[in-house]
Amino acid sequence: MSQALPCPPFIVEHSPEQCIPLAEDTISSALIQPHLLNASRRPSLVISTATGSSHGDVHTGKSWAENVEDPWIPLILTLDGGGIRGYASLLIIERLMNEVAVWENHFEQLEQPDKSKRKVFDATDLLPAHYFDFMYGTSTGGLIATMLGRLRMNIPDCLAYYKVVGNSLFAHRRNVLPLGTKYKHKPLEKAVKEIVKKHCPVHIDQSCSGEDWLPWHLDKQGEEPVYLEPYTEDSVERICQSICLTATHGTAVNEAYLLRSYNHQYGEKAPYHITLYNIGAEKLRIWEATRATSAAPFFFKALIADVLDETRTTMIRASFKDGGIRQNNPSVAAYTEFLSLYGDERRPALLLSIGTGVPSKENDGFGETWPGPFGHIPAVKKVAETFAVFKNMLVKYTQGEQSHQSMALEAKGQHTWYKRLNVDKGLQNMKLDNWVSSEEVESTTDATNKTTRRKTTVPGGQTLKTMEEATATYLNREKEVHEYASPSVMLIQAAEKMVRQRRAREASGYKERWEYYLGARLRDRVAESAGSEEEVVVVVAKGLGGGR
Repeated sequence: MSQALPCPPFIVEHSPEQCIPLAEDTISSALIQPHLLNASRRPSLVISTATGSSHGDVHTGKSWAENVEDPWIPLILTLDGGGIRGYASLLIIERLMNEVAVWENHFEQLEQPDKSKRKVFDATDLLPAHYFDFMYGTSTGGLIATMLGRLRMNIPDCLAYYKVVGNSLFAHRRNVLPLGTKYKHKPLEKAVKEIVKKHCPVHIDQSCSGEDWLPWHLDKQGEEPVYLEPYTEDSVERICQSICLTATHGTAVNEAYLLRSYNHQYGEKAPYHITLYNIGAEKLRIWEATRATSAAPFFFKALIADVLDETRTTMIRASFKDGGIRQNNPSVAAYTEFLSLYGDERRPALLLSIGTGVPSKENDGFGETWPGPFGHIPAVKKVAETFAVFKNMLVKYTQGEQSHQSMALEAKGQHTWYKRLNVDKGLQNMKLDNWVSSEEVESTTDATNKTTRRKTTVPGGQTLKTMEEATATYLNREKEVHEYASPSVMLIQAAEKMVRQRRAREASGYKERWEYYLGARLRDRVAESAGSEEEVVVVVAKGLGGGR
């Protein structure tokens, strides 16, 4: 039976006759927490005088957002590849978690009249891993999926580390040869190991070496449990999983190769028509998985690693490259994996696909002229066009809009379980490795009121500012003709669905399953494998009363 919680009193698809704008002093009485972003950049809050649902609510996405059919049906996040443009994806998720906090506080006020007993939800503390079941990512999207899912990090920390990683990777070019790898891969390995050391959700005594395995079920030596069960919809040990998409050489797999944090097997529920990817979970460390998914051709060296073959009996040596070569938009892979676990008759509670900017349609691969005085000579121009076609062939793998169209067709639009948010203007010409610094003037005043000004260089400052402005413009723009709703409305509805699903899970009565999902049992296996009888300590996440 559907479970429906009261809806906060704002409607975004409305007519003047149905809606009354909320005055600023009315918001608190309407049980809405102030939004965490600049109010001038958001749609006006309005309250509807209409009651009840209508057929039209289906097409506006409202009825979908308000109802919970099954608390434990998965919510899935997918993240495109795009190099440094992945920062824009994180900005979208940051706005999403702000909206999640608004909905959480609203429902908390409705359900707990005693103010002293209410939980307070702060967007900076909330973990996306407490709302999503699977996070798929390609290239730097895989890095983000790993940070948010496997390492269970919050958004402010991810944004900060993304800047550090961007500067480590792209600030210093190694090679200027046309067909050589442009950048060293060691800085990425070092940066990821440092992130793992600091944010490992398992080691509580700061003893993490940064060498943790990607699969949750492997012990310190990389050994699997004797009786390793595959992931199923009824698994009690349910926790947010991370999946990095890569491309391989040395295996028989022609599709994207999935590096999973869990043991995936194809059972009897898997429809015959779906794509079958590799099975199981490869014995790779977190830094290896992020290196594998990020090894873009001509940018970084491929990762060479030993993995099991398709029969899972023999070790083979494989070369891993950026999964964008196969599927830069991982939404189709994520949906396929869902169908293989839950069958063809069911759909996710939410599959949220986040892009790294709509690509330029003008780049058709034909160069006009070669730079320099000889560019108009026919022979030189022909070489230029050939090189442009070759270059365009390489960057085609970064385009994920075709996958989006396939998913939108499957979901019959974006007003229910499938949604995609992708900055449509301002990033189309930004290269994967764009990293342009900026200069800022800092002013200081001493005790004698003497003001001193000095210039400081902000690594990647101009690049980051461009993405911040383009993302803000996209999230605050109006609905376009081909859309059922504006990006901000889609985002608000996704947040509502996430919160309703989470709260329904907490109230479902499956205490053990809920504790596993929160991460409260993460350290049980560590204590067991170490032979320790000490009580497992649980880190409490603010606002949820659970573990990391």
